[in-house]
Amino acid sequence: MIKKILVAFDNGKKSHKALEIATEIAKGCGAEIYIFTSVKMPKIVTSVADQDMLKDLEDKSFDYFKSELQDAEEKVKNQGVQVQTVIVKDSPGSAILRFAEKENIDLIAIGARNRGLIEGIMLGLGSVSNYVTQNARCPVLIIKDSKA
Repeated sequence: MIKKILVAFDNGKKSHKALEIATEIAKGCGAEIYIFTSVKMPKIVTSVADQDMLKDLEDKSFDYFKSELQDAEEKVKNQGVQVQTVIVKDSPGSAILRFAEKENIDLIAIGARNRGLIEGIMLGLGSVSNYVTQNARCPVLIIKDSKA
């Protein structure tokens, strides 16, 4: 039975859709939702920015996501679902998996890769959703587009 759902949230259309679907699932089975985000800067940024700049970027990201997650949390609460927000400063894929294991998450909802194939190849960036899908010990719901 699904009692705890982690929604990976980056404030993109797919993560909003993931939260919407997770909320419907939670309402149906009385589950709690954890809205989860990471403010860790990608390797491409950490390779060119100094420590002070990185700290400033992460602090500003934290403030931004704190506000966005409060809005998302309110929407879920208004649907009658228990919800918590989680913001970490860690690599997103591994942070999601560690949190899921620690909290005994039953389902992870996450948007599909946001980058196009060319951008991913050129920048050498991986897909968090792919990493989570390949390494999670619980079911993963992948949201492929934002259409209802």
